[in-house]
Amino acid sequence: MSSEKITLYEFAGSCWANAPKIALSETGFKKDKDVEWVSINLAEGKNFEPEYLKINPAGTVPTLIAKGEKYQDSISAVSQIVKLAPHPPRVDAHTSTSIIEEIHASAHDPNATLLFAINDEDRKAKVNGLPKGFLEGRQKALDKLAENPPAEFKDFLTKKKADNQQLLNFYITEPDEATKQAHYSQGKNLWKSVGIALRGVVTQALQKNGGPFAGGEEPSEIDYHIITWLSRTITNTGVEPGSPASVAIPKLQEYTGGHNIDPVVGKYWDAWIARPSFKDNGIH
Repeated sequence: MSSEKITLYEFAGSCWANAPKIALSETGFKKDKDVEWVSINLAEGKNFEPEYLKINPAGTVPTLIAKGEKYQDSISAVSQIVKLAPHPPRVDAHTSTSIIEEIHASAHDPNATLLFAINDEDRKAKVNGLPKGFLEGRQKALDKLAENPPAEFKDFLTKKKADNQQLLNFYITEPDEATKQAHYSQGKNLWKSVGIALRGVVTQALQKNGGPFAGGEEPSEIDYHIITWLSRTITNTGVEPGSPASVAIPKLQEYTGGHNIDPVVGKYWDAWIARPSFKDNGIH
């Protein structure tokens, strides 16, 4: 590994920034010594400021900068971390990396299950909880940034402003019944897709190498993505971060249609929440 520091642009509340954080911890990087962490406050829309859009035109975190190259999503960032790691994973999951792409599919995106309600009760909880406040903070920033943006970012910021406002309006106004039901249908479809992924590709990956991880006895590159997705998905059911499988899995089962979830998922969860990389990074 080069002695040159790498830089990780992240945010404590970001879901996908957790994947490179776990990868860094699991593969022997030392925070501050080997890695400079730069916080980009998503709740205040700092990711939409021109200075950051020049680093990552998608306005997302994570972004990893290593050896002068930018890795602007968690898949490429984790892959590069593994290549540079002092102690890369000793195991290979022997599973297609298409699983990583499946975990990242928009059909069951944890950011979407956080922000989309599934019924009136859930909508009320989101109004009184993090989602409404998060959307309001973003909107305040986007309204200001879209007033006089650099030409290269004008279309991007205008669209982000409109999209965020539409979702925010669902929580700050009283939508008609048709609008509510259309929104709830989207929310339910997201959770249906979560259930399909959980009982399908995730369970298959965990069964393949004898567990408890997809990589077998130790986590592999694929695991850094699975646990990132699973932990935020579990938190989005209302479970306290880091709760044991005995608490988390029944709630996850409830949100994903009530069908049984293979015991390998619970064993996987309990194995991860005990690891320093999970606890030290405040994964949720």
